[in-house]
Amino acid sequence: MKTTDTPLEPDFQRAIASDVGLPFHVDVERPDEVPADDQERAIDLAERILCAAGFRTGFHHHEDIRISMEEWAPDRDEDREDDPGFWRYQVFSMSPRERNIGQLTGEPEVKHQKAQTVLAWAADCVPSEALEAIEQSQLVDIEQAWREAAEDERVRREIQQFAEDPPAEVDGWERFDASHDAVEVAYVAQNHDTPSVATVFEAAAGQLKAREFTLEEWIDNGGDPRDAQPNRFCVASNSASAYARLRSHLLTFEAEAMADQEMEAHQL
Repeated sequence: MKTTDTPLEPDFQRAIASDVGLPFHVDVERPDEVPADDQERAIDLAERILCAAGFRTGFHHHEDIRISMEEWAPDRDEDREDDPGFWRYQVFSMSPRERNIGQLTGEPEVKHQKAQTVLAWAADCVPSEALEAIEQSQLVDIEQAWREAAEDERVRREIQQFAEDPPAEVDGWERFDASHDAVEVAYVAQNHDTPSVATVFEAAAGQLKAREFTLEEWIDNGGDPRDAQPNRFCVASNSASAYARLRSHLLTFEAEAMADQEMEAHQL
């Protein structure tokens, strides 16, 4: 078992960021579920080993693990009457709950010592193919967490860019200059064969909202989104901001651009 002796490739986080379309120089914040250093990674791996089901490790109950550890510890050349030794001390310091649920307790250094004990025991007593599978699972989870964080950062930057400089066209939706002061940005298109306006506007209470209106409703209310009846609410899974919801809305619906003469007829 390689455990944590073999580190992840240098700059692999930046390589992942590049894979999802971020500039190579962008720093992605480490996800909470990713170990911060080798010590935390060792603790995480040890807890995964303790949590592994019996069919993977050969130990079907936490009592089986305890018995195996207590039989294993003296064989690490620390069986002295005046000093039980590091391994034995750590084995006896682990509670049944720690072994049962795979959650080591104590200060970081204490948890690390327990983790070292679990990893050393596992290297001697757990089948190597099971350990390699557990370690590989950890590496996959770490990479996936970084990839999701990088993807979230890419989307965040795109939303920020969209809010700062809304593009003239988004998947068939065309931006137009709305006349009402409450409107921050507005787009028009044929959405499911219905001429529609999607917009971010400032509500009466001051908060920004994202809504879609039929073009007919929009025109009948003088382009005032505060009075018009929405046709659809704009939603997004990755952000609560109005611009994020509008952007998601524009990218979700397969809208068609309106003909120039129709735009001119409605003075858009």
